[in-house]
Amino acid sequence: MEQKWYATQELAQILKLHPKTILRFIHENKIKAQKIGRSWRVSQQALKEYAHGELAVPVKTDNPVDFGSLNDRMKVSAVIEINEQNSVEASRLSNTLLAALNCKDPDWGNARFDFLYYPEIQKAKYVLYGSPEFIREVMMMLESFSKIERNEK
Repeated sequence: MEQKWYATQELAQILKLHPKTILRFIHENKIKAQKIGRSWRVSQQALKEYAHGELAVPVKTDNPVDFGSLNDRMKVSAVIEINEQNSVEASRLSNTLLAALNCKDPDWGNARFDFLYYPEIQKAKYVLYGSPEFIREVMMMLESFSKIERNEK
């Protein structure tokens, strides 16, 4: 049986796509084609493979990719916003958090801390990024600071 070949214009009509899209798919190897002279031709088999690509059996790899445990993959962020009258008090808290990070528990993994102070609105922002354990520990530290401050008043 003779193989049927389609020009890019014919294929564009069949697939209801623009001819330039068909050419792009050919160049991206999404559609297998043969160049004959100055034009591209697509076999009926290649059209079937493209059209029914979602039904194709996925290629199995010998070595499955290991993404590690959920705990290793999970990162959490938190933004703490505190009204502060001046940058001195905001910096004091920032330095305390920075000191805690410098002697952090290795179980926290990679952790990050950013400090921003906005004098025009008298607000300090502490941005935390890291493992859930890191965020939990810093939040517990902040809660302790808050309790101490309440008891002093």
